[in-house]
Amino acid sequence: MKRLYVIPLSLLLLTACKSKPEAAAQKPNAAQQAVIVDVIVASAQDISNSIEANGTVVANEYVELHPEVSGRLTYLNVPEGAHIQQGTLIARINDADLQAQMNKSKVALDLAEKTEERYKKLLSVKGLNQADYDAALNAVNGYKADIQYTQSLIDKTVIKAPFSGVVGLRQVSPGAYLSPVNVIATIQQVDKIKIDFTIPEEYGNIIQKGGTESYK
Repeated sequence: MKRLYVIPLSLLLLTACKSKPEAAAQKPNAAQQAVIVDVIVASAQDISNSIEANGTVVANEYVELHPEVSGRLTYLNVPEGAHIQQGTLIARINDADLQAQMNKSKVALDLAEKTEERYKKLLSVKGLNQADYDAALNAVNGYKADIQYTQSLIDKTVIKAPFSGVVGLRQVSPGAYLSPVNVIATIQQVDKIKIDFTIPEEYGNIIQKGGTESYK
């Protein structure tokens, strides 16, 4: 014969409620756990406010030598790598046509001056009117202006060193036909050099020409 045991429901509920607080009491509270931190004590210290900038060393003066007029190169003097003085003749463009024009203007000027002198004497004795003398004088001044203009063109056929410096490699050969776009050679002044660099704008007020002090 089997026996049945009946356990009251209220007893089971009491046992379950009692077990939950005990389980919770066994787990440590996360809020009560110790927190590990690093602490740094602030104190006065010296700091460096220096900056470093990369720069490029460049020549104090640098120029490419170009002819001012087009023509045949009749003279070339480019001592590559040598130091030359200011005013040294580097190259010359053919100026035969300009020289011929110059001689023609000089002959015409000589004749015009003689005519002007003769007319001036005639004017002084009332043997010539003022208009004819003025025309002769204008002719003299016109030929003088032509000579000055032709001379300026002749000067452009001559290329000289604009300053003392070291000549680079020549880019043309004698006999070549040149135009103003052609580079004959380069020249740069290396006895004085410059350093090209950039710095933040906030440091611009402490950088001065000729300054040698170190700012920190």
